[in-house]
Amino acid sequence: MKNKFFTTILFLVSSTAVMAQETGPVAQKASETLPKIVTDPLNYIIAFSFLVMIGAILVLMRVIRILTDELAPKKIVASEPGQVAEIVAKKPSFWTKLGQSFNDSVPVEKEADVLLDHNYDGIKELDNNLPPWWKYGFYLTIIFAVIYMVDYHVVGAGNVQLDEYNAQLAEAELQKAERLKLVANNVDESTVSYLTEETAIANGNKIYVDKCLVCHGKAGEGIVGPNLTDEYWIHGGSAGDIFKTIKYGVPSKGMLAWQGQLTPVQMQEVTSFIHTLKGTKPENAKAPQGEIYTEVSTSPAPADSTTTNATDSTATAVN
Repeated sequence: MKNKFFTTILFLVSSTAVMAQETGPVAQKASETLPKIVTDPLNYIIAFSFLVMIGAILVLMRVIRILTDELAPKKIVASEPGQVAEIVAKKPSFWTKLGQSFNDSVPVEKEADVLLDHNYDGIKELDNNLPPWWKYGFYLTIIFAVIYMVDYHVVGAGNVQLDEYNAQLAEAELQKAERLKLVANNVDESTVSYLTEETAIANGNKIYVDKCLVCHGKAGEGIVGPNLTDEYWIHGGSAGDIFKTIKYGVPSKGMLAWQGQLTPVQMQEVTSFIHTLKGTKPENAKAPQGEIYTEVSTSPAPADSTTTNATDSTATAVN
């Protein structure tokens, strides 16, 4: 019988090992993609499944042990020759002792000792002690509550829910700023627009002084490069045209491509600053070059009152 018991246990353990080997690559792949063992919820699922598996093995071991004891032949001895043989009571097992220590229950044959003189409709009440696991568990909750209160509300070492909420808000603001930076850096000649913020114009002015002043003059009057203050533009005067000229340069005219030295945001700031130079009429302005560029207005054209009135009059006459 013992051989059968150990054979069964060996079979269960070997089956568990085979299952672990089969799921090994999946777990390894998960650890590679999600290396944070604490924050990865998949690790908690795996740990819970492992605990359930261990618990199932322990329960099966217990069931097999009980069935083995029940099927095993009872040990019968006689104290003296000629007397009736008696079944020798088996010593309680470790699990029985452990269960008794956790429950502190009174054996059925001794229930009369704890029977209270109080019954109702045939229901009797026993004066049993509280189960030790319940009693000491209650004590642990009290200790935990005291430690929690001191740690979170007296010492302030832990983060309460409000602190965690504020920390998450701060983290979200940082992530938002990073996303805005990425969106700003994605600007190109097809999406660029003029900036109106004073900070952006000031940054564009600084970059212009550092990079463009030598060729276009301090006030944009033009020296080697063309005049940037009049209505004439060689390569187009829209925001996209100016941005494109700054970005790719004009190698045939000796103008560098600044996309390797300036970020898209910086080029947009320079474009916006150059737009503010229009119509300033500086001294010693260079002669116009290129073609006149007229900005296209995005506002809707006003309705023609004459046409509207005529239409209304006609409609009235028809009616």
